Amino acid sequence: MAFPSKQTVQSVAHRAQKAAALIRKEKKEIVVGEKTKKAIDAMVFEGKLRKEAAEFAGMSDETLRQMLLKPHVLAYLNQQQDVLRTSARPRALRKMVDLLDAKTERIQFESAKYLDGMDRPSHAVGATQVNVQVNNTLNVTPGYVLDLRPDGAHQIEHLEAHGHNGLEDQADVPEED
Repeated sequence: MAFPSKQTVQSVAHRAQKAAALIRKEKKEIVVGEKTKKAIDAMVFEGKLRKEAAEFAGMSDETLRQMLLKPHVLAYLNQQQDVLRTSARPRALRKMVDLLDAKTERIQFESAKYLDGMDRPSHAVGATQVNVQVNNTLNVTPGYVLDLRPDGAHQIEHLEAHGHNGLEDQADVPEED
């Protein structure tokens, strides 16, 4: 059996991820077949490998792999992962609180830092992180400014402030060897 190239799989998976995000954004009901749902639930909640989950659900590994490229199936998988992540948060928080009483000060410190929020980005929201990017670039080309406008034309503001050397002023400058 010939498998698609890695680039093809990545492009299909990327499109499927975008489509799954669109389905979630539109808040459409996610409809997935019973076997696929059973396989995904086994992977997410029981930690089974894809091949094991496919066998558990009564389907082939290849069929499940192909199903996971479909937007509505991917949306269901993401939804179930969010359920698992949300349900695990109380235990994770409780563990961090318990680590405040650990034997080593390093573990106590890391736990306190986590609980205080010092080691998380300030824009962290639940399991997702909001990335803020500010682009404040200014394109400046270094070098000389040649003013080729005829006399009487408006002067460039920064040239007025610092004086202006025309080509006539450059006539006495010796050439470099």
